[in-house]
Amino acid sequence: MSVESQPYGYAPSGLPAKPSWRLIPKIDRDPRLVAGVQDIGGRLLLCCAVGLLAVLFRQIGIDFSAAGLALVCAYAGRYRRVLILLATLLLLYRSGFLIDRGFLERLTIDEGVGDRIHQPLLEAVMLVVVFALFAGLLIMQGPGTVVFRRPTLSLLLAFLALVALTQATMMAGLPRVLLWSFLMTFQPYLWFLAYGLADVGRKRSPVWRHLSVFHPFWGSSLTPFGKGLSYLDRFEAKTPEELAVTQLKGVKLAVWILVLAIVRVCLVEIVHGRLQLPMFDDNLLQYLARHPWPRFVGWASLVSFFVEDLLSMTVFGGVIIATARLAGFRLLRNTYRPLESTTLAEFWNRYYFYYKELLVDHFFYPTFVRCLRGHRRLRMFFATFAAACVGNLLFHFIRDIHFVGEMGLWRAVVGQQSHAFYTFVLAISVGLSQMRRAPQLAPRGWLRGRLLPCLWVSSFFCLIHVFDAPLDREHSLGQRAEFLFYLLGVST
Repeated sequence: MSVESQPYGYAPSGLPAKPSWRLIPKIDRDPRLVAGVQDIGGRLLLCCAVGLLAVLFRQIGIDFSAAGLALVCAYAGRYRRVLILLATLLLLYRSGFLIDRGFLERLTIDEGVGDRIHQPLLEAVMLVVVFALFAGLLIMQGPGTVVFRRPTLSLLLAFLALVALTQATMMAGLPRVLLWSFLMTFQPYLWFLAYGLADVGRKRSPVWRHLSVFHPFWGSSLTPFGKGLSYLDRFEAKTPEELAVTQLKGVKLAVWILVLAIVRVCLVEIVHGRLQLPMFDDNLLQYLARHPWPRFVGWASLVSFFVEDLLSMTVFGGVIIATARLAGFRLLRNTYRPLESTTLAEFWNRYYFYYKELLVDHFFYPTFVRCLRGHRRLRMFFATFAAACVGNLLFHFIRDIHFVGEMGLWRAVVGQQSHAFYTFVLAISVGLSQMRRAPQLAPRGWLRGRLLPCLWVSSFFCLIHVFDAPLDREHSLGQRAEFLFYLLGVST
């Protein structure tokens, strides 16, 4: 469930709200602006405003150029989906279809077949093979012809089996390079395919429409922002008025994200530039080298790391969602006021909405539907654990699958110990938080009802950030725990 309401109307209902000052006005609630953006002059002004925002974003190192493509798609009428496909292909081509070329080039050299393989040709062939496979799976999984009863489970098992196969001795040389080329071409789209296979079982749509939102042009990580086609259909503007409101919301969000991005730049400059506070990772390394900085420096770097991470996540997701809204899709924000969370489950929902939704859709619901039906509270806890721990860990293992090729399967798995502990603690905590949720029978006041719970939740997530290091394969769980004990003043 979203934390952000999404009514299309701009007229207030009930008693008029007391006017309050806002940094960014509610331009999407102004009937004159909504009407103005629907005509040619208003659209030209909107394009100019978006162009100005793109220039300002570029000054601080953020690419907002896809907003121009979004406006073109939004005004294309019945050709909108075709242009979305073309825009997506254009940006995928510009980014090399998200293939990790550096890893594949190193692999061909290590396997001694660098002189036998033409890398660009191999990439092109693998792209054709992979997208043909996607199209075939989507066709076979259509209504009435369901091939996979559990598409996500089938995809994960098949992908992980192929990863394990790369470690076989018989795969040395060219076969290993070919298999890794296939896997690294397939991997960026795995979760998009999972959503696509789930969608086609419910509603028949042309395959190209599903493929058009495999890493849509407005942006995504391996996490699909906007899920699949059916989810996007629900949030697509259907009338000129809906489109105007959606685009004004996109502009408003873009302005807010620009403000936060500037705040982040200033914060980093002041904290790490002027005050010379070391980065959290540098603090950890200094401690492990037995030359620790004072504890207050460690705490300051940890809090700074947490705040900067919140700002970075908000900016990252906000740019994507603002672009999608300019294209006519009124998607929910990715990060929405996480510091206002009064429970751990609420923070998890507010911090990275689309990643949380991915885990819920592909791990929580399947587990909840099938397991422990006679034990309601235990069922909720078990399903939460499946999503927040098992799903979380699997997602990051697949995201960073190149470590298997570089370090070997066993070392790559063992290297995740710190992040595995993080996901375990997160899952237990969020699960207990959900089980304890109950309606408040009486108001508890602002201090006990809002401030203290918010501080507790933020402090908890700040502390476990010490272990949230999925890319770190060098430092063990014990080393990070030892550093945390040092910060807490506990001798080990």
